[in-house]
Amino acid sequence: MRRQLAIALLVALLCSGGAAVSPLSAPEQAAVDLISAQSMRGNLSFLASDALEGRATPVGLETKEESRGLTIAAEFIASCFRRADLEPLAPNYFQMADQVTVTPRLDDFRLTLEAGGEELELSSADVSVRSLEAIDVKKAPVVDLPGDGRIPEIAGKIVAGEARKYGSDAELRQLRAARPTLILLVSKGVRGKDAAGPWQTDAADAAVPVIRIFNEDADAAVSESAVGTIRQMTVSVHLAPPSRSDIKVANVLGLLPGSDPALRSRYLVVSAHYDHLGIKGGRIYNGANDNGSGVVSVIEIAQALASLQVHPKRSIVFAAFFGEEEGLLGSTYYTHHPPVPLRATVANINLEQMGRTDEQDGREVGAYAFTGPSFSDLPAFMTAAARAQGVKVYNKRDADSFFNRSDNYPFAEAGVVAHTLVVAFEYPDYHAPGDKWEKVDYANMARVDRAVAAGILQVANAAETPQWSGEPQTARYRQAGK
Repeated sequence: MRRQLAIALLVALLCSGGAAVSPLSAPEQAAVDLISAQSMRGNLSFLASDALEGRATPVGLETKEESRGLTIAAEFIASCFRRADLEPLAPNYFQMADQVTVTPRLDDFRLTLEAGGEELELSSADVSVRSLEAIDVKKAPVVDLPGDGRIPEIAGKIVAGEARKYGSDAELRQLRAARPTLILLVSKGVRGKDAAGPWQTDAADAAVPVIRIFNEDADAAVSESAVGTIRQMTVSVHLAPPSRSDIKVANVLGLLPGSDPALRSRYLVVSAHYDHLGIKGGRIYNGANDNGSGVVSVIEIAQALASLQVHPKRSIVFAAFFGEEEGLLGSTYYTHHPPVPLRATVANINLEQMGRTDEQDGREVGAYAFTGPSFSDLPAFMTAAARAQGVKVYNKRDADSFFNRSDNYPFAEAGVVAHTLVVAFEYPDYHAPGDKWEKVDYANMARVDRAVAAGILQVANAAETPQWSGEPQTARYRQAGK
């Protein structure tokens, strides 16, 4: 069904006058042809060398310093952006992020809800806590959040709401922006196994503590209040101060300004994550394909398009994100602290695992695929451009299940049409020490990247902008973009 929808969408777009692919001009084709297998081989042999120690994003309470390999990689990427004469979107191209790793201390955690003359005592087994500080409150009044998702005036107050209405990343950002002192999110679900373990986040995002409660009685009490039953609720909480470690890491961001006076204030983000797994058990996880290949592809495409005397109509942000392997940290930081407006961002094209062709479902040569291919019409824009370059776009059977596993996802959560492009989803040496630069098919990567660059030009120059499809899975992304 999804394959039929994708094909039908592509045919409809190609047959309509507005969104059909525009052939590249001679200068554009010449720029695309500059994408070089040998250049990427040289860059990747450095980024995935043992000297960079697997480019780990620092995590864990034992970490007190930046990762040397990650820092060197960021400097190298910035130097490539500088050579391409991209404009820096932050000082020296580095969007510095304050990240904190926290381990909660829940041994003497206590939480009591009182409503309608009844008390409900909860233990650490019932909760997931995200707080940078100790909490001590006694019988403090709780403001019930409305069941329709509206956010009332809650500054300085403790609030409680249903997790299914207020628990998404975008909704939590709105809640925290309203400056309550504590957020309680309640559901009937079961707490995850790792809920009591260490967690890492943007320090600014976690300034307002959140306690997720997994308990049917608590859910019933909050649900009744939300639909209009008057039940004055109070809460008592004791939480010991957690252990924490603070670090600074960087996204690397360069801008190719658009040439059209009306469209240059609209942006396309082309991204890849530059971190990997570091050193484990004395062995270096070099991460050549995952995701050094995506990074050198971004660099090569940026240099090619920057060579154009007349830039694409829309501006293009080229981004290398930290912390994908630790939970999409860098892309999440970008979308929470956007250097260009997200509402002016027409799409995110994220590149992952572009260098290996040995996909477990069969070798993929001269081809790439999308995650969530039926979720928007961006694949149709890109597919038509790829076909004109002699590259096919294939459909992986379970491609939708990969949609939330890479750096496109925080953009989608913010309402921006976003997909990850992949040559091989699952390949030998995935997250293993054997993922080395010598195993990459550079000729194929250059061929595919030329097709991707042509697609980027199509999106950057088209009169229309990519739109979410009407698939049920996209409802939350469509809503976030309003």
